[in-house]
Amino acid sequence: MTAEPGFKELQGKISSALVKTTRTAGQIASDDLAFHRSINPEVDRLLDEQNKRLLALARDLNKSATAGTSTSPPQITNLESVEDGWRGIVDVVDSLFERADACLDEFTGVIKKLAPSRQDEPSTANAKRPLSKCEYRFQNLPKPQRLFNTVPKNDETTPFKPLLQSKPNAAVSLQDSVVTVTGLHGSTHYKHPYETEIAQSTYPDPAFVQSDPIPYLPFESTTATWVDTPEAVQDMLQHLKAAKEIAVDLEHHDLHSYVGLVSLMQISTREKDWIVDTLVPWREDLQVLNEVFTDPRIIKVLHGSNYDIVWLQRDLGLYVVSLFDTYHASKLLGYPRHGLAHLLQRFTDYLPDKRYQMADWRMRPLPQQMFDYARSDTHFLLFIYDSMRNELLKKSDMTVANGNLVNSVHDLSKAEALQRYERNFYDLGAGYGANGWNSLLKNTPGTFTREQFAVYRAIHQWRDAVARIEDESINHILSNQALATIAREMPTEPSALLRHARPSHSVVKNSISSLSNIIAKARVEGANGPNVWDLVKPRSHAPKSLAVADLAKDIPKPNERAEQGESMTKIAPARLNKSRFWGEILQGMWQSFSDSKILRRSDEPCLALPLPPFTAEVFETQGLNESSISAHEPNDPGMRAEHRFIKKRKDYDEDAFVIKQLDGSKKRKLNEVQGGPEPIPAEDKSPRTDCTVEGEMGRLEIPLDDAEDKQVAAQQRKRKQERKAQKKVLKEQKRHDELQQNNGEGNARMDGRKTEAFDYENAPSVLHAQKEMGRQKGGRKGFDPYAKSLNAPKGMRKVQKEGPGRSMTYQS
Repeated sequence: MTAEPGFKELQGKISSALVKTTRTAGQIASDDLAFHRSINPEVDRLLDEQNKRLLALARDLNKSATAGTSTSPPQITNLESVEDGWRGIVDVVDSLFERADACLDEFTGVIKKLAPSRQDEPSTANAKRPLSKCEYRFQNLPKPQRLFNTVPKNDETTPFKPLLQSKPNAAVSLQDSVVTVTGLHGSTHYKHPYETEIAQSTYPDPAFVQSDPIPYLPFESTTATWVDTPEAVQDMLQHLKAAKEIAVDLEHHDLHSYVGLVSLMQISTREKDWIVDTLVPWREDLQVLNEVFTDPRIIKVLHGSNYDIVWLQRDLGLYVVSLFDTYHASKLLGYPRHGLAHLLQRFTDYLPDKRYQMADWRMRPLPQQMFDYARSDTHFLLFIYDSMRNELLKKSDMTVANGNLVNSVHDLSKAEALQRYERNFYDLGAGYGANGWNSLLKNTPGTFTREQFAVYRAIHQWRDAVARIEDESINHILSNQALATIAREMPTEPSALLRHARPSHSVVKNSISSLSNIIAKARVEGANGPNVWDLVKPRSHAPKSLAVADLAKDIPKPNERAEQGESMTKIAPARLNKSRFWGEILQGMWQSFSDSKILRRSDEPCLALPLPPFTAEVFETQGLNESSISAHEPNDPGMRAEHRFIKKRKDYDEDAFVIKQLDGSKKRKLNEVQGGPEPIPAEDKSPRTDCTVEGEMGRLEIPLDDAEDKQVAAQQRKRKQERKAQKKVLKEQKRHDELQQNNGEGNARMDGRKTEAFDYENAPSVLHAQKEMGRQKGGRKGFDPYAKSLNAPKGMRKVQKEGPGRSMTYQS
C-alpha cells in the first residue's frame, strides 16, 4: 500500500499544472481567437469543448466550496454569467480564505476548536438568517378549503351566482341586481350586482384637489393587527368607516387548488394596518366589508387590481366602488416600470423582499418575514396615491377634451371594477377557455402531426379532469412542458411514459396504465382525425368577462338589420371580379390565382407583376362605368376624398404605361426641369421594347431577353461617349471665343492711352497691409495669405526663473 503524498508534493503538482495551463493559455491572444475559429473549424470545436469543460469545472468547484455554508453558489452557465456573477465568485473565494485562516489558526493553536456538543448546535447568525425563496414556497399542508362552510366545487356546470347576501350602498335592489342575462354570443350569466352603482359613481372632491402628501408612519416602529375572529372584523370595520381613503391588497395561492384561494387580505388607513385571515371557515361573513368597499365616498386604492377584483367576488363576495388603480396611473404618467416595487422605491425608498411573492400563503401561523412583506404592500400605498394624484393633476390639460388625467385613471379603474367572475368550463371541441389547449398551441400549432395532436388533446382533457377531482392546479398534476413532450413522443410503455412525465403529481404514477391506454387509443384515432391547423385559429367569438362589453348587446346584428328593412346589398364584397387597376390584362391570371390554394388560405389578393409608383391618379375611376361601381360600393361621400381633391394634377398619357424602362436613367436633367431644350434628340432616349400587349387600359410594353439588352446597353454607352465629346468641343470653342474677345478689348485700351511707369515709392505696403485694404469691390474679403497663421496654437509663455538672493518684495 503506497503512502499518501505529503503536502509539499501535492503543492508541487498543483503549481506545475497551473504553470503549464497559464503558459498554454497565453500562447494565443484572446483577441485572435475569433480569427482562428474562422479559419479552422476544428479549432472552433475544440475551443467549445474546452469552454464547456472549464465552465463545468468552475461550477462544480463553486458548489463544493459553498457546501455547508450560508453562501449560495453563483449560477455559471456561459461567459456572460461569469461576468454577471463575478461578485458572487469573489464571495466564494473570500469564504474559502476565511475558512482556511480559521483552520490554520486551529492547527497552530491560536484558537481552540469547539467541543463536539457545541459544534452541532446551530449558530445564532444562521438562526436569524432569512430563509431562501424555496423554503416557504412549496409546503405540504392540509387543504384549508375542505374546512370551509361552503366547500368549493370544481364540477359546476351552471353560471356563477354572486355570493351577496345583502347589498349595502345600493342604487338598485339586490333582487333586481342578481338576475341572469344573455350575452353577445348566446351565453347566459348573472349580471354584475354593482354595475349601476359603479357606472354612476362620482369620486369625492378631494380626489381632484392637489395637496401635500400625508406622511406615512414609520414602518419599523409600527405593526399590523392580525384579524381572524368576527369581533376583530367588526372592530376593523368601525375604523374603516371613518377613513376617506383605504389601501387594499390580496395574497393568492393557486398551486394546491383548481381555481385558487385568496389566502390573505391587507387593508391600511393613514393610521393603522390590518392583515385579515381569509382562510377561516366563515370567510363568506367578510361580506360586511361591503359597507366600506361599496361606499363611493371612500376611495379604495389598489395596484394592479385586474385579478384582485375577480378573486374578491369569487371567494368573499366583495365588490369595489370608487376604485383608484395606481397601475393605470403609472401608465398614464409614463413611468419606465409599473410594478408596485418600483413605486415603493420611487416614492418611499423602500425595497420589498420579493422572495416571498410566490410563497405559500396558506401557512399558519404566518412567519414574521412574510407578515412584514404582506404589510408593506399597503402601508405606503396611500402616500403613493397622494403623490401620483398631484402629478396627474399637474400634467393635466383642462382646456382640451379628455385632458384631465385623474378622470382617465378613474375611467380605467371603473372598467377594472366592472369585471365579473365566470366559471371555467372545459371546451373539448375547440379548446377555448382559461385552461384550454387552444391558447397553448396558438403560437406553435405546426409542431404536431395528426396523431400527436390527438394525443395532446386526450392527455390535456385527462389532466383537467384529474385536477378538478383532486382540487389541484393543472400544472401541479402535469406541467405543460411534460404534456408537450408526451404528445411528441407518444410513449405507450409505462416506463417510457414515467420518464417523460416529469415533474408530475403522484396521481400520474398511480394512473400510469390507464394513461398509457389513453395515449394508444388517441394515437389510433388521430390518424384520420383533424389537423392542428383546422382547430387552432385566432378566436374572434370568445365571450368576454367584462360587464362593460355586455352593454353592446343592444347593437343590432346583421340579420336583425335585415329584418328591420336595412339593405344588405350595400356591403362591399371581399373581392371584385375584375381588377380596377389592371383592367382585362390580367383577367386570366387573376382567375387562376383566385382558384389556387394561396387565396383560399388568405383573403389578401396576390399580384404577379410589379406595380408602377402609386400616385393619386391610380385610384381614379376614369374609363369605368360608375353605375357598375356603385353596385359594389357603399355610397360614402368621404370615400377616397384624399385622392379626388388634388391641386394642379399633371395630365398623364392614358394610352400606355411602361413596366420597365431599359435606359436606367432616374435623374432629371436641369433643362428638363426648367422646360429648356433637350441636348439629345428624343428618339435617342426612347425605351426599347420588343413585345406589346393591347388591353382596356392601353398598351403594355415588356422587354425581352438579356442578350439584346446587352446590345442596347452598349449602344447607349456609345451614344453617351459621343455626347460627352460633343459637349467638350462646344466648351473649348466657347472658351476660345471669350479669350479672343478679352484680348481685343485690352489692346483697344492700350492704344488709347500712354503707358505710365509704376510708382514704387508711393505704392501701399503689401507685407504690412491694413485689413480694410484687403476688401474687394462688393464687400467681399480678399485673399489673406497669413490668415491661417493667426489660428495656429500659441506657445507657452516664458517663465521667469528666480535668481539667487531676495526677491523685489523684500528689498529695502
